[in-house]
Amino acid sequence: MSTVSEAAGRAYGGESAADRDDRRRRQLLDAGLRVFGSVGYRAATVRGLCREAKIADRHFYQYFDKTEDLLLAVYAECIARLTDSVSDAIVQVNRDGDLRAVTEQLLDPFFRVVEDPHLARVVWMEVLGVSPRVEQTYLTVMQQFGTLLLGYLRTFAGEVPSGPELDVDLLATAAIGAISHTAMTWYQSGYAAERRIVVATIATMLANIVAPLQT
Repeated sequence: MSTVSEAAGRAYGGESAADRDDRRRRQLLDAGLRVFGSVGYRAATVRGLCREAKIADRHFYQYFDKTEDLLLAVYAECIARLTDSVSDAIVQVNRDGDLRAVTEQLLDPFFRVVEDPHLARVVWMEVLGVSPRVEQTYLTVMQQFGTLLLGYLRTFAGEVPSGPELDVDLLATAAIGAISHTAMTWYQSGYAAERRIVVATIATMLANIVAPLQT
């Protein structure tokens, strides 16, 4: 008689055990984005998530210990999409443009991703107040993203003046705080403003932050 582990390792319908695991986990991640991004994390249940993912409830615990772990995994994928949008834009940016034009080139793909309401709700609403672990993850990720963006824009500004009156980490915090709050309020407004207006406004703000660093 086959053991449970042997049965779990079998191929069914030409799908290997590893492929089946990858597919189920992918289905849970996709379901997590839809559920957390619509009804919200606090209203989500394992049963509801598994129903949305079209897998049996018992399979959830093969991949995640609890719904908080799924939330963090979904959040990580959302942040990867946002970060990749900026990283890809950095490669293609026209360095002959002025600082504001370059900033717009970086921000437009970012805010295009923000137009996914499920992603926006997860990133700026559902991870807040869940637990100290999730809160710390959020703060760390936001700081890293601010450092990435401001760090690139600083390449247009030359060396940063030294002295006690300027803290570049705080500058990055201020920049990403403004971007994050704008993204959140834009989402909550139902994307009332056109994306180009949002991008132009934030680009002006960031250019004004970075411009004084130019030597």
